[in-house]
Amino acid sequence: MFMHTPEIPPDRIYEIIQSVEIFHVIDSALELGFFEVLKNPVTSHELARRTRTDPRLTEKICNLLVAIGFLNKKGPLYENSRLSNLYLVEGSPYCQKNLLKLERSIVKERWSKLSEALRSGPIKTDEEGKNTFSREFILAMAEGALRGDLQRTVKILCQLRDLKKAKKFLDLGGGHGLYAIALAQAFPDLHVYVLDLPHVIESTTKEIVDRWGMKERVHLISADFTKDEIGNDYDFIFASDVLYGKRLHLPNLLKKIYDSLNRDGIFASKHWYLNLDREGPLQSLLFDLLLSMYRREAPDFELFTSMEFISQLKGAGFVVEDVVDISSGISPSKIILARRC
Repeated sequence: MFMHTPEIPPDRIYEIIQSVEIFHVIDSALELGFFEVLKNPVTSHELARRTRTDPRLTEKICNLLVAIGFLNKKGPLYENSRLSNLYLVEGSPYCQKNLLKLERSIVKERWSKLSEALRSGPIKTDEEGKNTFSREFILAMAEGALRGDLQRTVKILCQLRDLKKAKKFLDLGGGHGLYAIALAQAFPDLHVYVLDLPHVIESTTKEIVDRWGMKERVHLISADFTKDEIGNDYDFIFASDVLYGKRLHLPNLLKKIYDSLNRDGIFASKHWYLNLDREGPLQSLLFDLLLSMYRREAPDFELFTSMEFISQLKGAGFVVEDVVDISSGISPSKIILARRC
């Protein structure tokens, strides 16, 4: 026994464990402000002085961050790599600090309770929309969109003849409003609306729209689309990652969307889906499990396969015209395009 090497090496197991350890290293460096200091070359001792951290441990973390490509080192000086300057520094248009902070809280506060959920069933929460969709959450979703989903989606939508001739566009549950802002910039004659919960509009959407100088072009509607009317006479309605966990309510929601469109209007839905066998992709499986861990009625919060969602669209009266795969290594997104006839 001791003379034979196992036929399958355990590398994969320890790669996964190591990735968790590395996450905590990056998270701590981010929380303590390392990457802000390291925009310029400094020694580890100077970094420790500015961040008020232990000099010995700080040097060890710096060397580890060099090893994984987050820092560069020249002589005794450390500084951010291009990767860190792009994604981990405030002021970068692609900064991911809010999203990584959200991921930290999900790992520490939610995934840590998986064993409890497996033993006792979904964990009951008393969260209201105001807490779930906080300013921090919406800013994190904006950062997530900027990783590539926004750019790929807007590129696809801008090629659609229906959008080129549209007059009135709604971003349903649009939150940060970046999709609406991008399309308003692309189509100067398009009347663009963003609808979301009142506290989201007041705390976050207005600020982002103003920051981009689009308050005259992007109109804001404060409403709960699951309960309230969403307006009418739209030529194009877009929904991105807002229909998860609404299986029981989806028929009514899709009928509301259908009725709000003009004849021949288009509904574009961008979401993550499960494969037909419900065994992938990995990101969707993890998200589906996380949603189901924290809901009283778990079946209501399972992700759809794309075919299940298409069936729901057809049930609401839509004609499904196309499914566009815009997935990446970190986002298994698809856009489903459906028409009101």
